[in-house]
This record gives sequence, C-alpha cells and structure tokens, in this order.
Amino acid sequence: MFNPDIQYRCDIIRGKAQKELDDLLPTYSTIVADICPADENIFNQQFNNKLSQSFYQKNYNELGKNQQKTIRNHITEIAGKLFGLYFKKNGLVYESPSNSKLVNDQDQPAFFKNLCLNFQFPNGTQKIQTITERINKKIKFKPFHFILALLAEAEQVKFTITTYHIGYYVLNALEVLQGKVTPKEVLDTIISNSQKNSLKRVPVTSHDFQHIRELLNLLVLANLIVIDENRNSKAVQLNHHENELIQLFIKEYNTPLQFDIYQFDLNEEYIGKRIEMEWAEYFAQIALKNAQVLNTVLPYQHQVSKKIDKNELGKMGEELVFQLEQERVKKYNQRLVNQVQLVGEIRGLGYDVKSVAADENPNNPDFDRFIEVKSTIRVTSPDLDNHDWIETVNLTRKEWVAAEQFQAAYMIYRVYFTAHKIYIRKIINPFEKNEQGIIYVMPTMYRMDFWANSVDVSVEVDNVL
Repeated sequence: MFNPDIQYRCDIIRGKAQKELDDLLPTYSTIVADICPADENIFNQQFNNKLSQSFYQKNYNELGKNQQKTIRNHITEIAGKLFGLYFKKNGLVYESPSNSKLVNDQDQPAFFKNLCLNFQFPNGTQKIQTITERINKKIKFKPFHFILALLAEAEQVKFTITTYHIGYYVLNALEVLQGKVTPKEVLDTIISNSQKNSLKRVPVTSHDFQHIRELLNLLVLANLIVIDENRNSKAVQLNHHENELIQLFIKEYNTPLQFDIYQFDLNEEYIGKRIEMEWAEYFAQIALKNAQVLNTVLPYQHQVSKKIDKNELGKMGEELVFQLEQERVKKYNQRLVNQVQLVGEIRGLGYDVKSVAADENPNNPDFDRFIEVKSTIRVTSPDLDNHDWIETVNLTRKEWVAAEQFQAAYMIYRVYFTAHKIYIRKIINPFEKNEQGIIYVMPTMYRMDFWANSVDVSVEVDNVL
C-alpha cells in the first residue's frame, strides 16, 4: 500500500523563475548556434564573451569574479545541463538537435515539450555521489509523464489536483519516484486523505518545495499545464489544446527509462564524467521522430486551436502587423490605406510590410515605413520592466542592408504569440541603435565567392548512381 510519508527530495539543476527561463532561452540558443561546432576551449571563450556582451556589454575578462561566476552558471547549469542546448564529444562541442529546431522554428514551448519528454530521474546532471545515492534508492521515474497521467486520472472523477498535492504525493514521495505506484493509486490516496481532512504538504517556504516549483514551471513553459496562480489552492489543469502530445506522455509514463543509467559500472574510473557526457548527448536529442508533433497548439482567432509550424508562424506575424498597420493608417486617413502593403513573400526586399507614417508624422503622413516582422511563440509575456531581460533575433544580410538604407523609416516588429495575448515590441532604426550601442549586432554568416583561379584541386567522378 502506498505510503506518501516516506519523503525523498529528488531535485533538478537549479533553474530560474518561469519568465526568466522563457526570456533567456532565445539568447542562449542563438549563441550556441553561432559557435558550434567548436573546440571546447574556443566554445567556452566565445560563449563567455557573447553572453557577457549580452548581459553586461563587456567582454568576460573585463568582469568581476561574481559576474564571471554568474556567466559560467548560466552557460553550464542552465544552457547546458537544464536546457541541453549543446553536448561535448571527443573534445568538441556540438549544437543539440533541439537547439537547432528552436533556432529554425522559434517555437519555445515546443523546445520545453522536448525537454520534458526526455527528462527522467536519475539523470547525468548531478555529481556522481548524488547519482549513486539515487541508484541505491532504486529511483526510476519520468516526472512529467507521471504528473500529466495523474491530472488525466483526476479529471475523470472531477477532482482538482494542486501544486501541493503534486509536491508531497508525487515529486517528494519515494515510492512514486521508485516507480512502484500508479497515478490512480496516488489519486486515490489524495482523495482519501482529503476526505479525512488529513492532507499533508511540503511547506511552500522550504528548500524542499523549490524543486517542485521549478519542475512545474517547465510543464507550464511547455504549454502542457495551466496553474491557477490567483487561487490559494494553486489548482493545476491540463491544457487540452495540446491533447495529442499529452496523450503520448500518458501512454509512456510507465515505460522503461530511455537513458538506462543502471547499466553503468559506478566503480569505473571517471564514471561521473562519462555519465555526464553520455546523458548530455542523449538529452540533446529530439525525442520524437516526427518533430512536428512537438509544435505548439495555440488558440487561433479566438475560436480554433491550431498547431503552428514555422511557415505558419511567420505568415501569422506578418498578417497581424499588416492588419494593425491598415487599422492605424485608416484611422488617420482612409486615402493612405492602399499604401499599406504585405510584401513578405517577395524575396530580397529586406522587409515584410510597407506602410506609411500617418499619425506618427502628421507633417509628412505619406512618408514610407518599412517593417520587418520577427515572430516567436512562448508561454509568458516579455517583461520590459525586468532590467535583465534580453532578446535575440536573426537578420539576413538583405534585412540589415535595408536597415542601413532606410534608417529611421525601418523598423523591426518582434511579435510574441502566447496562449492568452499577442505582444508586439517595435524597434525603430536598429541601424542607428547599433551605432549607439543600444543594441548589439554581430555578423553570423559569410558568403564566399570564388573563381577558376581560386580552385586548387578539381576531381571528376563517373556517375555510378
């Protein structure tokens, strides 16, 4: 019989606040994509400097010891161990497939879904002493799978699960962590204790509750659960817009761990380092062969839930900005509306929407505006009041040439699609802002032209296909 009072703290790598994780991810991700693959020493040096520039507008060696420690913690603990954005092999550091997908499709919840799908206890992020202890405790557990399965069981009997239930009866319960208890058995115990008015919980202010909050944050960022933060009970609900993926989690909650940490000989020399490296390579992978299943489902036009892919996301952002520009210009002068044009599908322009100044310049209302739209999906809203907030977008050469050419008439609209609202952040004249040091732009791609006299060796092979 399940005894939840046998408590055991099974924590993860120390995370950040929910919004911080959402804010930091694109910057980490872009830096990793720029650097990798690279020699480990070069990787560390460049990541140190790039992140230092983003955070403090200084190179790493210009920082004090505390700031340097902060940078290294971001790189190793969050970007590396928690997010799995890169892995090391044979002295080189490689970008993870999950990072590559994020850079390509700008779908942050999809990234967190993949993280949750791959996560397990024990894993290779802790020191070998902690790993050994958890193996000795016979822990075999996929926390995110189990939580979603428990929530589904609770829905069937119309019982509300809270963060406190999950903390005491799941994430801190040793028998659950050992894989000995089913979600239904946990639910039955919670209901029974509730009826007896004998429910227990981990104190919210305690060190033991911190990892519970951090684990649940990852499920929220994955768009798989919703927590009612306005209620004292902290009710947790499934996000049924993501039902296809939720059902996969539930189906696999009790399948064997994908990364068999029990296969390792813990007496082997340097075993801790080996487990860490092999776990990092595993954790970095895309968990599903069809990565489209990970793509985020958002309420679309306030009526329909729609799975968003990269092309759809870009078009949604461009169409939204186009409509908003039409509305803005129309309010000022109906005559100017026809000058607002959606041109994103015309290659090589360096902008997606051509508009006019209208109310933004009453003296010259028909002056042109050139708008490049950069869209992303995330769960939380970007917080401009947070002085540590940073963002990263990728610009093509054509876009940057257009920024230099049109200067004050050129704007970047960063569009954030979230489950509840759409946020738009407008950056006017990014070229001048870069000159002033208000933003930081660096070249990340190079085009190489070569001629006949550039070629050293020419080889011809018969077509044998």
